[in-house]
Amino acid sequence: MFTDAAPVTGPLLRELRTVAGIGLRQMAIRTAFAPSYLSMVETGTKPVTAPVLKAYRDILGDPVLGLGVDVARLATPGATTLTDVETILARSRRLEDTAGAHLVVAMARGLDGLARVLAGHTDTAAPLASETARFRGWLELASGHPHLANKALADSIVLADTTGDPSQRAHARSFRAYALREAGAPARALDLVDDALTIGAVHPMLRVYDLYARAKYLAALGDTAAALRALPKADRAAGHLDYRDPPPYSYWLTPGFLGLQRGRVLWIAGQRNGARGEVLAGLDALPPADREASWAGKWRAVADGADVPG
Repeated sequence: MFTDAAPVTGPLLRELRTVAGIGLRQMAIRTAFAPSYLSMVETGTKPVTAPVLKAYRDILGDPVLGLGVDVARLATPGATTLTDVETILARSRRLEDTAGAHLVVAMARGLDGLARVLAGHTDTAAPLASETARFRGWLELASGHPHLANKALADSIVLADTTGDPSQRAHARSFRAYALREAGAPARALDLVDDALTIGAVHPMLRVYDLYARAKYLAALGDTAAALRALPKADRAAGHLDYRDPPPYSYWLTPGFLGLQRGRVLWIAGQRNGARGEVLAGLDALPPADREASWAGKWRAVADGADVPG
């Protein structure tokens, strides 16, 4: 079983501080630590100690550092609170499609904290908290914050594992695997997606995505033969899908989207001409709203002559 954790690191603290717009000297004044010492912590020269973590958590208030509150002492949320947060999350996903990750990520950070507080009150909120951390992790990655993305996505796995929901558990692993591959760690991504594929009773659409992802990570590792052997297995599974009932947190899993994934595998494997044709066909098959979504920009660029995303 894949058990890689994501501890709080110095670079994560630096990323959180800069996102908050706080300079190093200002942080030193507010925490009563020397600027030189904080610099060494943030660059990884010195470890993140408990007092430093507490100081950053108290000032930044970000849930990836821990909630910093005793949720048992907070007011119990009303019966509609969970539904309200689910609605906000669903609409935020669609908003990201049109407005882009950079404009939505700040809102997602606050929603992440709220969902984690709810999960501290009731086990029924754990799936929502996992989904919200996952969404936040994706936005952080798209906004150029890899350390925040890694931590949020790792937290999403921990939260998903408390739910007992196999689809949540697999999907959380898939998202972190994607982030690891984007960070240049395809071997770790492959380990994680292989772990996702061992989970039984997963939604078929999530399973097919993971099969394509596995082929992609094999190709990224340079094992072209294994990647091309894995591709027909994904194709066969995709051929049996009923696309009418995707998980609400994966509404973008459509035939066109999977076609884009197939094209990406071929491109990385060196089959450039076939890859471009697959991507153009996949792009054309996307629902109109998805085709114009911000995340599809890199795919639209292929139609204008750019390389397929590797």
